[in-house]
Amino acid sequence: APFRAEEQLTQQRLTPVIGADLVRSGLFKTIDPGGIVPVPSEPGEVNYAQWRSRGAEALVIGAVTPLADGRFDVRFRLMDVVKGTQLAGFVYVVTAAQLRLTAHKIADAIYEKLTGDRGVFATRITYVVKRGSARFELQVADADGFGAQTILASNEPIISPSWSPDGSRLAYVSFERKKPIVYVQSLTTGQRTAVASFLGSNSAPAWAPDGRRLAVVLTKDGGSQIYSISADGVGGAQRLTTSPGIDTEPNFSPDGQWLIFTSDRGGSPQIYRMSASGG
Repeated sequence: APFRAEEQLTQQRLTPVIGADLVRSGLFKTIDPGGIVPVPSEPGEVNYAQWRSRGAEALVIGAVTPLADGRFDVRFRLMDVVKGTQLAGFVYVVTAAQLRLTAHKIADAIYEKLTGDRGVFATRITYVVKRGSARFELQVADADGFGAQTILASNEPIISPSWSPDGSRLAYVSFERKKPIVYVQSLTTGQRTAVASFLGSNSAPAWAPDGRRLAVVLTKDGGSQIYSISADGVGGAQRLTTSPGIDTEPNFSPDGQWLIFTSDRGGSPQIYRMSASGG
């Protein structure tokens, strides 16, 4: 249901964002609340029979209240229409600039309560945009594509962006020096460091769960093999695989104990697992 008094939010209304998040997940269908008067914003105002007659299983109600300091009090409740009980409720005090993020957080709370899985609507995505024939932009945006910011622009390709575990840095491959080099860039300061610029190709960066090291694919010793390097670019590279084939696309297990990667050492591309320290 539309949040009470959200029509005063000229910057960003909340309910359209929440509804779009949930529908885009593929697990929810929203029901038009038109014609229900008054629109409920508190549990005592909910006519559960009305909502059940429309096929609703859950109902989100809420309100937005402007505060004296220019911020907003945003509160919502998730109601079980079948049982007539409250499933969840939260209060946020936010600035106008935080309204869209707050809507995403509300959608996350609803998603987690009804599915048991954590929502990702308040997270961010990174991707590369190609404009024309010779301009590449590394961008970061909200999970729904809004609020896109260009982190790096180049006349040469940018590929393989990868988030650090804490979300504060990006690792990626840039061809700006006419060869693939792995960079790590801070999203808070903009500072970037070439962490793998060895002879030959440097590619496929993957973060260790502790954020201190990266697994990368290098050809400095011949074929494509997997190495471990420091995420700050200090020190050398420790070779982790030794095979006659192409070893590439490493990924760490969540506990950091294993590396999963692709290799054609058996004659065709297969997925392998090895200790994160090699072997």
